[in-house]
Amino acid sequence: MNDPAGPQSRPYDDEISLYELWDVLVRRLPVLLGVAVLTVVLGVAYAMMQPVVYEYRSGVDLPRVYSEGLMDVVSQDMAIARLDDVLIPQQRDALFGDEERGPGVRVSARGSDYSLILESTSTREAAEHVADLHEGVIAALAEWLAPRFEQSLATNLRPLNNRIEVLDEQIALLQEDLNTLYERLGEGEDITGLIVAQQIGDLRRELAELRTQRVDARSSAETVQAMSRDTEQTFLAGESDSPVGAGRSLIVALSVVLGGMLGLFAAFFWEFVSNARSRRPEQG
Repeated sequence: MNDPAGPQSRPYDDEISLYELWDVLVRRLPVLLGVAVLTVVLGVAYAMMQPVVYEYRSGVDLPRVYSEGLMDVVSQDMAIARLDDVLIPQQRDALFGDEERGPGVRVSARGSDYSLILESTSTREAAEHVADLHEGVIAALAEWLAPRFEQSLATNLRPLNNRIEVLDEQIALLQEDLNTLYERLGEGEDITGLIVAQQIGDLRRELAELRTQRVDARSSAETVQAMSRDTEQTFLAGESDSPVGAGRSLIVALSVVLGGMLGLFAAFFWEFVSNARSRRPEQG
């Protein structure tokens, strides 16, 4: 006897059986394995085609002028902006004829407030091009900063040099007065000689003090020159210990994971298509 309520009254079972899923995987195992193996083979082929690249770093110290401590001639941010916007593009164009053909260069501030690092990635075969580019960039940076360094150094040395010149003039005048007093020392009475001798002693003490001040001023000027530093290349194109970027082993591992996922998707999709075809009503 037919159910008067019809098929609509029967409860609909929407639970997914793990046994059914297992049966699907067993039936579609060739599809799963085929897609997975194909994906892994393509991943291995792609990994083998990828070149092994290393990171190359060059260091440069910005100029500093000594004035009771080291003072920056230019800030790191200004130097980085100049490198990124002007100097690096110019050097790439000069060396390779086209900016897109040469290795890229990244600039970052590292360590102290005046140190910069140039970084590039390249194969070992092209490492010489990276070294040439880094060296050219550092040389262009030094040329750009040279007038600023000289001007800042001259500004800090000017007061000391002026002080030395004034002291030299004062010492010369006192030396003339001292020589005159020496000439008068044997003349006149004993009292006059005592007065002249006392004046000579005073002048000699004053001369000694001025000479000490001159030595201190010259020492300060020499310290400023010795402690100040122009733009310096600290190291050039140092190679990283290991390759950088996505290595071949990582690409292969990712291809295995991706192959498994695509294989599962292909197996269930194939099962869905087969079921859909079997349920399609026959064409009369």
